[in-house]
Amino acid sequence: MKGDHVRDNRHPHKDISRRTLLQGTAVLSAAAAVSPLIAGRTAAQDNQLTVWGVVSFTEEGDALLGQQMQEWGAANGFEVEYVALPGSDYATRLATAVEAGDVPDVVMMLQDITLFYAEQGRLVDLTDVYDELKDLGGGMYETLLPWVEADGKIYSIPMQSDVSVMYARLDLIEEVTGERVAPTTLDELEQLASEINNPPQLYGIGLTVGRTPDAHGQIAQMILNEGGTLVDETGVPAINNPGTIAALERMKRWWDNGLIPENSASWDDSGNNTAYNSGQAAFVFNPASIFAYLEANDPELLAETTQAPFPAGSAGNFPSVGTWSWSIFEGSPNVDAAKQMIIAIMQPEMVEAVYEKVGGRWYPVYRDLADAPFWQERPFFNDFPEIIENARPIWHPAEASPLLLSQLSAVYQTLILPDMLQQVLINDMSPADAATEAQTRMEQAFAEAAGGQEAATPTA
Repeated sequence: MKGDHVRDNRHPHKDISRRTLLQGTAVLSAAAAVSPLIAGRTAAQDNQLTVWGVVSFTEEGDALLGQQMQEWGAANGFEVEYVALPGSDYATRLATAVEAGDVPDVVMMLQDITLFYAEQGRLVDLTDVYDELKDLGGGMYETLLPWVEADGKIYSIPMQSDVSVMYARLDLIEEVTGERVAPTTLDELEQLASEINNPPQLYGIGLTVGRTPDAHGQIAQMILNEGGTLVDETGVPAINNPGTIAALERMKRWWDNGLIPENSASWDDSGNNTAYNSGQAAFVFNPASIFAYLEANDPELLAETTQAPFPAGSAGNFPSVGTWSWSIFEGSPNVDAAKQMIIAIMQPEMVEAVYEKVGGRWYPVYRDLADAPFWQERPFFNDFPEIIENARPIWHPAEASPLLLSQLSAVYQTLILPDMLQQVLINDMSPADAATEAQTRMEQAFAEAAGGQEAATPTA
């Protein structure tokens, strides 16, 4: 899943969970004594809108987004407050606010959170807003809709495409092959990494194998590309399959051959960023936050770097793509105004300006924006449209549903996939036995999520 990559790109060696609120964007006010998770939110007034979002990795991006909202408010008689919060505990903050009955009018949703609250009947139907926006800018990518649609209704408006890619050192590849071309298959990656590998100064593959959300996403991608699945066509756990075992065997081989840094097992979600940015890893998998950091801080390394699709496995290349999106909670006294504000900030020229301030970490939801000068001047993103168009969701081959996404969210939250990999790498369990154990844990997690969905806390 892709909402797991929330870190501070201005300080790439620090996980965003250690970050304070952005100065100048919002400050948790004295009102927190009554409701500590609400930033300055008092009793609803007819001319006020409160909006929550997740920090965008740049102060400039947060500031522009808030400015756009405030300018809309000034033109329409509303006072708009935009609060940008850290992503590490965002879902928990939101769940607590919902429980207290003191939620913002408009909320940025991360991945599966939308359907979690839609299933509970807490969100406004935004199909009319989507219909007004969907055909702008060449049209929104339909592959983003499963994250925001339930029973034929749209409950959240995608505001960015969340894409993970492979970062590759072109100079190191050139030393081995004589060409500056990234590997397109996992077999090619393994061969190149083996020839480049020179520990402890340089490791071939900076795979995240710690108990982190990043590891969950990378392992899931390996499983999909090796022909495995997490569930079957009915949505029942089915991780114990030949594709999963093949993925575990491949990662075990990488580990045993010393291609993965030994300390990767203790990495947090910034570990692979740090490994690549410091020159310790030749290949890593991550969203575009690495690109944004290199463009701002290390143009020399950027010149030797490419962003490429996740390499194909034995079954092919099946990227999974997510989205962050805008929802309105039932109970807002200003639903119509909130809808109009979303429409205003989601005009292609408005959202493109924000993307550019964010430095590329948020990729467009409108097809034609790929032709904007910002993206055309950065060939690193040339593959993104095709990746989004051909995305395969993590719930393949089942159909998305609020319950299924909540159940998969429980698997993500309890880190079943990273634990499965660590059983193989650290504890020498066979891949087959580790897959069997993960199957049992998934079945338990699915049952618990189905039985207590109302009380569960969604993940970001």
